[in-house]
Amino acid sequence: MLRVDPLFAIYRRRADKLLAEFWAVHLVAAAIVGVLVALLTGLGWWALPIALAAACALAAAELAVGEQRLRRALLGAGKGPGGASSRSGLESGAGSGPSDAGGQPRLENVVDGVCLLVGVPVPALAVAPTAAANATAFGRRLDRSTLVVTQGLLDTLNRIELEAVVARLLTQIRDGRAAYLSTAVTTVGLPALLWPALWPLVQARTEREASTGSDFDDDAEAVRLTRYPPGLADALETMSAAGMSTDAPRVTWPLWLVDPRADAAVAPDSLPDYRADLETRVAVLREF
Repeated sequence: MLRVDPLFAIYRRRADKLLAEFWAVHLVAAAIVGVLVALLTGLGWWALPIALAAACALAAAELAVGEQRLRRALLGAGKGPGGASSRSGLESGAGSGPSDAGGQPRLENVVDGVCLLVGVPVPALAVAPTAAANATAFGRRLDRSTLVVTQGLLDTLNRIELEAVVARLLTQIRDGRAAYLSTAVTTVGLPALLWPALWPLVQARTEREASTGSDFDDDAEAVRLTRYPPGLADALETMSAAGMSTDAPRVTWPLWLVDPRADAAVAPDSLPDYRADLETRVAVLREF
């Protein structure tokens, strides 16, 4: 039976607020344009409902395109020969049933087992073809989530470490944070998702939305579930040694398990408030 995490309602309200704001901006802009057209041209007040209908169509299209771009950006992170490997209805968005991730039985088995423990539907699975060791979970709905791991992660982590990483991502799906961050990236971060050069225009707002949680909070939720903090600590150390940087657009970085900048060469104070360097995260996990 699906378990509803207490945090889920909080993140769901925040996601709904972002969506409401997104629609409101389009409708208000359309109303202003419609009134101006009605007053300044011979179309009359028919211009207002036409403008509102066009705004609704535009907003719906932008949300659909944003979700597609987010999927493409995360699956193509570090894209190499062969492209991203799709799993379990990934292109159709289906993620509520068991995956058929051919060629990755270890990943399938780990995800199936941890999903039972966490109490969430089995997400769609994908492997991004890059030597970087990182992972992410995204999707605006709990039952249509996608879990992406890089090939480098699968190559470097042992089973216990992989279980810890999967648990970390699945708890974000369970508590609604993955859905909330996906909503933030595809609404307030949409301009940078479509055109990465626009990141400076949306950076402050996107990172403010992401700062509603932190790496420490999410790590703690995961180890409360697995009851084995060394598993995640060891996984983070292994990922640090392998390197975590991907070429995914910067607007998607809040969704990654480890910030691509969070290696040993980066000063902790250069990271956003919600992010922590790996050395500190590992130290905190060792104290559990």
